[in-house]
Parts: sequence; C-alpha cells; structure tokens
Amino acid sequence: MSGKLQVILTGLLVAGVVATTAADEKPDEAAKLDALLVKAQKICPVSGQPLDSMGGPVKADVGGATMFLCCRGCLGKKIPPEHWATVTRNMIRAQGNCPVLGKPLPQNAASVVVDKRKVFVCCPPCNGKIKADPQRYLAAVDRLLEQHLKAPDDGAATPHQ
Repeated sequence: MSGKLQVILTGLLVAGVVATTAADEKPDEAAKLDALLVKAQKICPVSGQPLDSMGGPVKADVGGATMFLCCRGCLGKKIPPEHWATVTRNMIRAQGNCPVLGKPLPQNAASVVVDKRKVFVCCPPCNGKIKADPQRYLAAVDRLLEQHLKAPDDGAATPHQ
C-alpha cells in the first residue's frame, strides 16, 4: 500500500463516520440517487456485510463523501482496510468509465470528492475538470452507474467473494 493511500485510509479510520442528510435535494431525486449509490456500493465499509443486512442502509459521511452503512451501530466505527478496498472496487466497477474521457476505469482509479460524491477517473488530470464543472460530471457518473447497474449481477464483490 502506498504511503499516500495509507495516510488517506488512516484519516478515514480515525475520522470514523457521521450520519448526514441531503436536505438540499428534492426527496424523489435524493432517494433515486441514494438507491443507485447503495446498489453500487453493495457492502458496509465498517462491517463488510450487505447494506440491507441489519436494517440499513444508513446514509453517512465518510471522509467528506456520502457512503452507506448497514446499521446505526456502525456509525463512528473504524473502517477496516479490506472492507474499504471492497467498497472501492465495487464503486469503480459500478461506474465503469471515466466521466470526463469515457475510458474504462483502471482497478486503481484515481478519485475526487465533489458535492459529497466520490467520483473515479481514468487519470489524475481529470480531477481538475470535474472540480471545475461538478454538476456536469456528476450527471455523467449517474448515467454511467445506471447503465452499468442495469444487469441483475454486475459481478461486484460482496462479503462472500
């Protein structure tokens, strides 16, 4: 694991998670987006269990990005690196392509957080383009997620794989 990744992961682990709400979004739009993100994420970053396994999903803020937990009991707990890696793989696989250049995402895709959303890109220079026009690229990410998550089994990792 690279030193920079360890620092980021350690920061996430130390920060824990805090519940959040999306008050600035319309309820139907927010619920649709949440459902899309839950389907992409698949598992709780704390427990490693499916998001619907313990009364969840519970919307939370993890390192400035919206994530979901399986239950309120996971709020504020440390995130094991192996679960974080699975969540990241699931999210990269669900997004599939860079919203800027349309290229397939590599397994170790770079990412940027904008408007509490973690967006994966094919290369670090795409981060600046996303920061400059976040709404355009978040809409593109939503389309990519909808496209890639249409299939009943998208092959994303679950706790049992």
